[in-house]
Amino acid sequence: MYSIKKIIIKYIERLMHFRQVIEDVVVSSFPQIVTAVVGFVTSALVARGLGPAGVGEYALIMSVPTLVIGLSDLGIGQTAIRYASKAVSNNDTEGQFSILRWAFRIRMIFVLIFIGIFFLLAPFIAGYLWHLESLSPLIRLSLLIAMFGVISHIPMIYFQSLKRFKINSILSILQTFIIFVGILSLAWLNKWSLELVLTVTIIANFVNALVFTLSVPQKAFIKLKNINGTIKTKISHLWRAPLIKYGKENLENSEIHSFAFYMLISTVIVMIITQVDIWLLGYFVDKSLVGIYNVAKNYTLPLVMLLTSVNTALWPRASSLLTHHESVAMLKTTFKFSMLAATGGILYAILAPITTPWIFGSQFSPGIILGQVLCIRYCISILICPIGIIGYNFGIIRIYTLINAIQFIAVIAINILLLPVIGPMGSALALIANEIIGASLAGFVIWRKVKYTK
Repeated sequence: MYSIKKIIIKYIERLMHFRQVIEDVVVSSFPQIVTAVVGFVTSALVARGLGPAGVGEYALIMSVPTLVIGLSDLGIGQTAIRYASKAVSNNDTEGQFSILRWAFRIRMIFVLIFIGIFFLLAPFIAGYLWHLESLSPLIRLSLLIAMFGVISHIPMIYFQSLKRFKINSILSILQTFIIFVGILSLAWLNKWSLELVLTVTIIANFVNALVFTLSVPQKAFIKLKNINGTIKTKISHLWRAPLIKYGKENLENSEIHSFAFYMLISTVIVMIITQVDIWLLGYFVDKSLVGIYNVAKNYTLPLVMLLTSVNTALWPRASSLLTHHESVAMLKTTFKFSMLAATGGILYAILAPITTPWIFGSQFSPGIILGQVLCIRYCISILICPIGIIGYNFGIIRIYTLINAIQFIAVIAINILLLPVIGPMGSALALIANEIIGASLAGFVIWRKVKYTK
């Protein structure tokens, strides 16, 4: 009994040592809980208004700007947070803003390129891949969401690098409430259509981007005196990242461009993995089943919010660690915290999806088990997130890229094999396999790294 009490006291002391991290997670989570609740109600209204097939078509359309936003990031966001946080910890304000401007320039270039590509591919995606040619103009219209999403992201990086999570979270609520008001208006007037729901979503993203942009200094986006010079100089300036190095030890042993390059590869792979389920469902199964699957995914929203909050609080702190010893200490403590959070998530994963028929309607009842499996997937993500984030401090970003590639192959293979046989459950199981493969391989690599660097 005494030893158990001693272990509990020691665990509490370690948690108190990282109380600021826990506080930031709570601060980031609380506003997101509000966002999750409002977003859940909004999804329920849309599901009842459009029905399974309509929800499926809306999910397919929204997967395109989501993919464009992810592809335009290409690891730039996480790289910017990492090095902007280093600049802030060294009181280098100009270095912080130079990183933000670089991230904004690169992301705008990429998002415009990908918007152009998907604008041209829209008829092919809608007609050949999803067998719904009528979605082509709506896909093209939805690309505006990608543009507004990229503009909103730079202020988010700014607040995260300063560890001002309260402002970041509060501003993020705005978009959800605007969508909610718009959808509530459609429900009140009983004017349901795919076009109107998409229009409300676009307007909400535009207002959100405008508010975010006005909330940060202008020099986070542009510094006019830096664009003088020859055409060659201007082009070079657009692409070249500022060199930010602090301290005697450089944990990743690379400059920003090298780190960003591997993050680029990993981000592309991960983004495809996160969207491949919807895209392949659109090809293999009826659109009503896509709608049921998308409704089931709504139950993962609280877990996604928690995972995002943990990542938001942990990433800048992990980035500012200077030694392997500090990284190992944070890894152990945060892993225990994530284990506790994941355990609570399992209970939610089992019980919450049972409410599907009452909230979304009886036509979505087949999504109960789907919701439970998809929620368990995010419980695993919460459990292993410290491995993914703090692992970068051990200089294994190249290995992470290889692990992501293995995950990608596994997810594609499982989807293709199981979707024609068991339908949407095949995609859910593929995502479970994705997390297990990633955790096993990354955990093994970090364990060996720690063991042989003692």
